[in-house]
Amino acid sequence: MTGVRAWPPRRYPGTTSELARMRSDLAADLRGFAPDTVDAVLLCGSELFTNCLKYTASGRSGGRVVRTLWAIGGRVCVGFTDDGGTGGRVPRIPYARTDEEWALAEGGRGLLLIEATATVWGHRPVCDCCDLGRHTWAAFTLPDPPDPPDLLETA
Repeated sequence: MTGVRAWPPRRYPGTTSELARMRSDLAADLRGFAPDTVDAVLLCGSELFTNCLKYTASGRSGGRVVRTLWAIGGRVCVGFTDDGGTGGRVPRIPYARTDEEWALAEGGRGLLLIEATATVWGHRPVCDCCDLGRHTWAAFTLPDPPDPPDLLETA
């Protein structure tokens, strides 16, 4: 696979009721990819989308989440951008928890799942000077890169 191939971005209202639609759209966009790859992207995409819901428009309704999907160099990458309101917080895996703290914890497992499933993941602010949101992404190595006909050539 040469160049970068990208699907059009998809926008979703920042509510939990949109999770099923996002998953359905993502599965449709990944048509033609290996089933294990689709499952991994859907699992991690669901976690990333749900994390965005905590922060979009500071957790108030009316915010939105934007999903991006692209393929480059034998990898497929999914990303989600929230509307902001993180208060400067960044996604972190809480490695320093004891077994008891993990047992009682209400959060933090999703990023562990993403780290264990994706080839690589990361995040960046939309803007360095103010809290306009954060883009979080995960990349997955393709076992046999497909060439679906409905991809847009962007580079």
